[in-house]
Amino acid sequence: MKSSLQRAVTLCKADMQLVDTCIHENLQSDIMMIPAIGHYIVNSGGKRLRPLLTLLTARLFGYQGKRHVPLSVVVEFIHTASLLHDDVVDSSDQRRGAPSANGVWGNQASVLVGDYLFSRAFQMMVSDGDMVMLKLMSDVTNALAEGEVLQLSRTFHLEMTEAECLEVIERKTAVLFKAATEVGAHVAGQSAQTIAAMAEYGMCLGVAFQLMDDALDYLAEAEDAGKPVGHDLEEGKITLPLIHAMQRDEALAERVEAVSERGGYEPGDREWVRERVAAQGGAEYAMQCAREYAGRAKKLLPEHADPEMKGLLADLADFSAHRPF
Repeated sequence: MKSSLQRAVTLCKADMQLVDTCIHENLQSDIMMIPAIGHYIVNSGGKRLRPLLTLLTARLFGYQGKRHVPLSVVVEFIHTASLLHDDVVDSSDQRRGAPSANGVWGNQASVLVGDYLFSRAFQMMVSDGDMVMLKLMSDVTNALAEGEVLQLSRTFHLEMTEAECLEVIERKTAVLFKAATEVGAHVAGQSAQTIAAMAEYGMCLGVAFQLMDDALDYLAEAEDAGKPVGHDLEEGKITLPLIHAMQRDEALAERVEAVSERGGYEPGDREWVRERVAAQGGAEYAMQCAREYAGRAKKLLPEHADPEMKGLLADLADFSAHRPF
């Protein structure tokens, strides 16, 4: 049986092909490193969930035009640029089971091509010619940058609360899911109330998606996840599974403080911390929170929308909170 993501991809196959064409057209440059790195990361096995959400939301309201295609690429370019910068900031040498772009070309090239993708996205929005859309996406890009700085400022922040953790998720990750669904509703000419509801749907789905990612860092095996696991704490990221577990385990809190003081793991730290987080149900708690956000997302889908598409978007909210890896 197909997953909701596979069904959505099948349903939007023609539009997704247009998205792929648009991506490749807008990665053209006579500076060969730009298309090389751009194509490398765009083709690196991501789910393309954000542009897919834009396409699905437009279709939810019966949109028949084509504006949603380049605008979904804008969302994807901003996401891709943020990945390039993230991997440099996090000193990551792997992404989705393959060498990261900075692992292949170096940090300087990755940062500069990320900058190119941001500026290319804004050129595309200017071509679209809608000031409302330009304001929406410039606000999103600004919020995303603030989220990155916020996360950096809370590196090894051992007093991180659940509310502070969720704030980082909303501003660093979920804001792009929010943009994806907000764009789809806007191009489909919906009312301000409906656009706001779909934006909040995207935000809730994005929080659920990231909470699952945070849980899987403490649950998954590297060969299944296609990336390093048990890595968040090593990078100084105090995520919800760890927050929940530290509140219940003094020995864990002390070990995490020692990791913080050293600025990284010593041999044995990674597995010890993962086992203690598991013993305290940290990952399960984060997954339960993800399911609650998915439930909130589903309730925001409007009554007047296409029933089949509404059902699929509800299923995608569930997928974000139940995906295996």
